[in-house]
Amino acid sequence: MFSKQRIAVSAIAVMASFSAYANDAIELYGQVAISAYSYAEDGKDTVNRIENESRIGFRGTKDMARAPTLVWQIEGNNVGWSDNEGDGQLGLRDTYAGFTDDSWGLVKFGRFDTPLYRIIDWPYSNPGLGNVFDWGADIDGGANYSRQSDQISWDSPNWAGFTMTLAAGRGNNPEDSDSNFYGAAAHYNTGPLLLHAGYEYGTGRVVEIEDAASNSTLSATSDYMTYLTGFELNFDNGIGFFGAYKVMSADYSDYDNAGAGAGTIETLIGGKQDQTAYSVGALYNVGYWQFKVGYAANSDLEIDSKKVDGTADNVISGQTIYFIDNNALIYLRLKAMEINESDITEARLGLEYYF
Repeated sequence: MFSKQRIAVSAIAVMASFSAYANDAIELYGQVAISAYSYAEDGKDTVNRIENESRIGFRGTKDMARAPTLVWQIEGNNVGWSDNEGDGQLGLRDTYAGFTDDSWGLVKFGRFDTPLYRIIDWPYSNPGLGNVFDWGADIDGGANYSRQSDQISWDSPNWAGFTMTLAAGRGNNPEDSDSNFYGAAAHYNTGPLLLHAGYEYGTGRVVEIEDAASNSTLSATSDYMTYLTGFELNFDNGIGFFGAYKVMSADYSDYDNAGAGAGTIETLIGGKQDQTAYSVGALYNVGYWQFKVGYAANSDLEIDSKKVDGTADNVISGQTIYFIDNNALIYLRLKAMEINESDITEARLGLEYYF
């Protein structure tokens, strides 16, 4: 049996513990984002689905007694599809800790977007241009990472409109000391003009190819490089424009044919691949409405300087948003795509609420 004195002492200790954290800045945030969409490919039957991009996260700051201000974030993944591994998993999106100071910026460690991918994702993959400009490239193994763990980065303060980010981290084979990436981004804002530049270089990236002829998985490693330049123009009258150009390449080595005929994977992917892409768009804000149109395209993939026919892609998309509150909107998006020589149309109606 516990005495009344011991219970009282324990209660005081618990209250003191909560009181110690009462002044910490801790925020619950997230989004409710659900959309219904229909798509059809090459005249096939229309497929109707509900996409659930709702997610939740926690973030905060803490003024340290003997260190710079601590910054942290734990973010869950989208609710997503019922059959996708990792959907809804807490910590699968940007989850990190770091320190910040007004004089030198922010240093953070953990899992988050690479500097280059942050630009690719926004603004140049909206509205609905990601099928081409984001994940639509044909470089075997990929020509950049998106959200990557085992990463450290530094975000600069704002120096008269100029900011930059530097990052380094492990690649997709973190047990191999040669699997790494290095990234940088720079931004300059003056008046209505915002300029972006991004760069990423990676080594020792594992590339796996399913070879139907040998019914086996073939592998190699790549050293890749991607860079991007772009702009945004946003005027006080509500009119805006954006555009970006992206150059991607990868060099391959360490071919492992897993029992297939010698040189099989080298025959499939070659020694070097190159591809370019661009994204352009315009928008108009009036009252509680926003109208936006965008176009993105990839060039044909080149393997050892020879074009691969049928690998060029393009998408044109139009979107109308109505803001039903300061942090809530409904939207309608219509787009037409040519992906791997297939014609695809999509219509999407969505609701998004941010808290």
